[in-house]
Amino acid sequence: MASEKEIWIFRKFDAGALYYAVFITFLISILSGALILYTYVHNSYIDRQILQEQVFSNVKSGINLVLKNPELIAYGTKENIKLFGTDYDLVSLRKEHWGAYDLIYSFSQRQSYKASKIALIGDHLGKKEDIALYLSDKKKYLSISGNTMLRGTCYLPKLGIKRAYIEGQGYQNRELVFGKILQSEAKLPDLNTDKIRYLESLVSKQFTKEDSLIELTGNVTSELISNSFYNKPLILYSDQITSLSGVRLEGNIILKFDQQIIIQENCQLKDVIIIAPSIMLAEGFKGILQILATENIIVGKSCQLQYPSFIGVFKKTEDKNTVIDVGENTTIAGGILLYSSSSSTKDPLKMRINESAKVYGTVYCNGYIEHKGSIYGSLFCEGFTLKTAASLYENHLLNATVDYTKLPGDFVGVNLVEKSVNEQVVKWMD
Repeated sequence: MASEKEIWIFRKFDAGALYYAVFITFLISILSGALILYTYVHNSYIDRQILQEQVFSNVKSGINLVLKNPELIAYGTKENIKLFGTDYDLVSLRKEHWGAYDLIYSFSQRQSYKASKIALIGDHLGKKEDIALYLSDKKKYLSISGNTMLRGTCYLPKLGIKRAYIEGQGYQNRELVFGKILQSEAKLPDLNTDKIRYLESLVSKQFTKEDSLIELTGNVTSELISNSFYNKPLILYSDQITSLSGVRLEGNIILKFDQQIIIQENCQLKDVIIIAPSIMLAEGFKGILQILATENIIVGKSCQLQYPSFIGVFKKTEDKNTVIDVGENTTIAGGILLYSSSSSTKDPLKMRINESAKVYGTVYCNGYIEHKGSIYGSLFCEGFTLKTAASLYENHLLNATVDYTKLPGDFVGVNLVEKSVNEQVVKWMD
């Protein structure tokens, strides 16, 4: 039989073991709780990430849906579309004009998660027929000389193309056209009617204070003025200012002038639209913008209208000469349009692209063009003029380039001659 001392020792050891057991159990419960909490938080985070990614995916899917089905949404309307037939994948879509380009707004929400994107849309010109030149058939030859380069499919008059000797220069290249030659019609291909109708209405529109209109005075701030494309367009208007200098404007902004305006080279303009009867860009100007006029656009020497830009003149009156003049060493990436619904042979439209000037995209002129630079894309015109020190020539090209193959394969520009069928995102606007 154990002594009392032995029993006391045994009981003391038993109580200590219970203490350690309780402590270990408590520690295990804390660790288990922490592990369960971590697992819950981690799974909740994963669920939130999945929801957020699904919302962003819905937004992009909505934009892609409009790109593949351009007629799905009418301009200025909003459509709620179930992407996969359920409310969980509901996306709100809206399409608006922005000058020669379009805007697609896409919004989606699930629970408390929201996402939205705004895409500037153009036409993937690289997927179209490789038309370098479309020259209307006026029953005259196209004569070329010097280092003229025509590369791509060329639609030419029935009389065709021939070499010429001008200013002491004969034609220097091996082939007359590096590409297919097809016969043109007497009339240029029709323009994109809907887009032209909108642009004509935009240049003649009379804005009011209901259009978020602000009247410009002589003291224009040099601080950055930016307006999100989620807001209404900000209209900056003046019927007095003739020269704009030192301004910094970005985003959803339209500048409207009732008189000729000169944009000085120290202006910083990005994604804005300028509307005036006549517009002149001073030498050395750089920016991303769209310029719309009813009389003349003069782009000075060494300017850079960076991608995606656009210039267009829409002639309204028959009693004024209408000209687009692109200065030497200037680059325009986007497109050019010189258009009149009633162009006459008495006072034809005139476009000049001077030496060393480069234009990327589509150039359309339902008049005559004096072309001495380089067009990387497509040129549509009624005819050519060439003025030298000695004479004035018709339907002659000297040291001019029209090369469709130099247009980047992923170039998304303005489709002027038909409704867009290969719409793509030009850039994101938010």
